Amino acid sequence: MNRVAVVVLGDIGRSPRMQYHALSIAEIPNTKVSLVGYRESEPHPLIVDNENIDISPLVPFPISMSRSGSKRGLLSLLVLWPLLAVSKVLFQCLQLFYTLWTIPSLSTILVQSPPAIPTVFILQVVCWMRNIKLIIDWHNLGYTLLALSLGKSDRHPIIVFAKFIERFFGRSAYAHLFVTQEMRDTLVRDWKLKGKTYVFHDKASPIFKNMEPNEQVAYLKEFIEKYHIKDQDKEFIENIIESKSASLMSSKVKHKPDPSVHTSLIISSTSWTPDEDFSILLDAIVKYETDNLQHKQKLLYIITGKGPQKEYYLNRISQLKLKKSRVITAWLDSQDYPKLLACADVGVSLHKSSSGLDLPMKVVDMFGCCVPVLAINFACIGELVKQDYNGLIFQDSQQLFVQLRSLFGSTSSYADIAGTDPQTQQKQSLTQMKQNLIKDRKTDTWASNWASIKHLFSKSSSSPSSYPTKKDSKKRK
Repeated sequence: MNRVAVVVLGDIGRSPRMQYHALSIAEIPNTKVSLVGYRESEPHPLIVDNENIDISPLVPFPISMSRSGSKRGLLSLLVLWPLLAVSKVLFQCLQLFYTLWTIPSLSTILVQSPPAIPTVFILQVVCWMRNIKLIIDWHNLGYTLLALSLGKSDRHPIIVFAKFIERFFGRSAYAHLFVTQEMRDTLVRDWKLKGKTYVFHDKASPIFKNMEPNEQVAYLKEFIEKYHIKDQDKEFIENIIESKSASLMSSKVKHKPDPSVHTSLIISSTSWTPDEDFSILLDAIVKYETDNLQHKQKLLYIITGKGPQKEYYLNRISQLKLKKSRVITAWLDSQDYPKLLACADVGVSLHKSSSGLDLPMKVVDMFGCCVPVLAINFACIGELVKQDYNGLIFQDSQQLFVQLRSLFGSTSSYADIAGTDPQTQQKQSLTQMKQNLIKDRKTDTWASNWASIKHLFSKSSSSPSSYPTKKDSKKRK
């Protein structure tokens, strides 16, 4: 029996790529998967119900690591927090080592990085001692995230040390997977990686799929009841339901709904962290609200996710006096998130990579639901978002506002120049992008791409070159 450990030092339920890996590995004949990570939120039922996957939950560090809200702020920052940080790393090291040492018949470990500390280090030790393969799935660079969270430059001693640990222990592995070509090229060149390298772009799970308008209407009604939407917000969702229902009717009879009362749904998923400047979207919303367009659609923004800056932005949102727009937040079950995404007319991504080398999974999920995306520009975004094909790229709040206005608003002068009904034009633009996504979704799937790396997890594949066997050692003598 072949057994593979899939390790993520984070919440399993909020680690979609690692869940997809686990599901794909579990389909290999005579293979079992041990999924190691925190079980803070419930993994997808496909994981829980799979007889070839067992979950080995990690225990969270029992002491809070928050550095805010303490009256002993200076003492905590200089003494207590560093001690807790070291204690937490030691706690994680011991727990990871014990968990992975006691999994029987283990042949391969697939680990998500970041976090690189202490996972990559301790897993290198386990793989060396057990003579098993280590495969690192590079999602980003951990030291850049640490620099962002601490507000330090790359030259700060802590960041320099973190980068050294990540590079030294991460450069050697049986194989490396990368979410972008740019990341692969950069690490191979700058870190002199040892082992096989594969670019494996994120692909949405089959649970993310296109929904027909009648399915969207049915789910939005369910969403209102299940998540106890407030009355003032419910009105916007009911308008969206009416708009989608009217769209169904207009496809059967020649009827044009009044564009001034039409309401569209925009969804953005955010971690409420500094690498996603949510003020860009808020500024664009305010500009759309105050612009003197004659036939503006109403827009409902549903923002999903949790994070440290959520309360700050919720306070800002509450101070906005919006009439044509509404912003609400939601924390969704893993089964509901794909359904709500599929109801959106367009998605918005504010993710800017800390390293400039990774891509936002939220956009991948939106594309899986065949929803066009407006994405903020950064180095690698062109590997995912193709301008005017499956979405639009913006630089700042002004460009985002212009895109929103072109898609969901119109002026008489624009109509005169274009020579056609601008509402029809925006519908055609979104419809074409959606059709492109539907076409791509049929062939560019997780399964079709994962087939190229399937052999890495076979027990019959070669032994890890980084960890020579006794037989190999004798040959060298």
